[in-house]
Amino acid sequence: MFKKGPLVKWRVSSVCFWLLICSVDLHAHLLNMTEVQVDIREPEAAKLIIKIDLGQSLMRPADYWQAVSAQPAEQAQLLAPFAEQLSRGIKVSIDGQVYPSLLLSWQLEALSLEAIKNPLSPQMATLAFTFDTKSVPAIEVVEVSIDENLKVPWPTLLRVDSAENPLPVSRLLTANERSSRPIALNPNSSKSDTSTSAGLIIAFLDWIPSISWAAIGFQHIIPSGLDHIVFVLGLFFLSTKLSTLFYQVSCFTVAHSLTLGLATLGMVSIPASVVEPLIAASIIFIAVDNLYSHSLARWRLAIVTIFGLLHGLGFAAALSDLILPADNFFSALFFFNLGVEVGQLTVLVLAFLTIGWLRNWTKYSERVARPATVTIAGIGTYWLVKRIALV
Repeated sequence: MFKKGPLVKWRVSSVCFWLLICSVDLHAHLLNMTEVQVDIREPEAAKLIIKIDLGQSLMRPADYWQAVSAQPAEQAQLLAPFAEQLSRGIKVSIDGQVYPSLLLSWQLEALSLEAIKNPLSPQMATLAFTFDTKSVPAIEVVEVSIDENLKVPWPTLLRVDSAENPLPVSRLLTANERSSRPIALNPNSSKSDTSTSAGLIIAFLDWIPSISWAAIGFQHIIPSGLDHIVFVLGLFFLSTKLSTLFYQVSCFTVAHSLTLGLATLGMVSIPASVVEPLIAASIIFIAVDNLYSHSLARWRLAIVTIFGLLHGLGFAAALSDLILPADNFFSALFFFNLGVEVGQLTVLVLAFLTIGWLRNWTKYSERVARPATVTIAGIGTYWLVKRIALV
């Protein structure tokens, strides 16, 4: 039926290579994003705090490592030009006026030069700037924008702390949306009035950034959620029937959505040192079961559901490193989960485009599914050993 033997072998090899590449990521929940905090709770001591992967953006890895290894006085000299770039490139507008910022303090982190060079292991630097707002009687509106020429790892999470709001206000900036737009801090001020058409538009625009959390959820799968990608591929290789895949993915989705919500709300909490090895073990279990099963058993759906609960805790652990906006908490949580689902569906679509046309081949199980499944089991075993060793 199939005469293109070399092409088939190449496609199978490409799938196995893709799976093997996944094994280089020991921490599958890394989000290499920039964090910007504007702290104006005390106007006389207003601060701009930037957490950024300098070695993967403004500085070369070797230069950043040199700065990390230097003494504080030398660090100041080495950081000066890059701090100036950040000061010029990240503009803070308060009540319509842009305030210049000056470097106040910094903290550089890096394990090694190799770690700095690896984009999957961000070595973050924290730089604190100060700007003079003593003459401002009451801050009502803040807007933060990032210059087109400033190179930062995207997306950028913005947080604004003010005395007017007990909870911080968050926005997500991207390469295409570099401005937070005006953020009204005092809901009772005339500038935040939503009774007019302009006010309604501002209120609507303030809600839109929660949609950007879908991009973060998607990024948590592609490229950062490699263990979740491998697990979904394990579901894919059980059977050639689409109904089998549909039932498994449905159980997995419902389960991880449940624990993601409960964990984010603080109703469920399990240490990552427990969850991460169990996620690796779930990959091994699914792969081994694929080797000895030829159809979907009911108990398999129960097991996939249980594993989905575990993976949901893994998603929640990644989300806990971020700050969901207090004003749009539930919509941001919804869109994050939606982004995760789109990421998983993208993995399945790519799998179908790569080898889906081989699923009716009589030797599909022997030449495609089993080699890929063995590779998945090997990756899961590798992760399990590493994660237990790191506990």
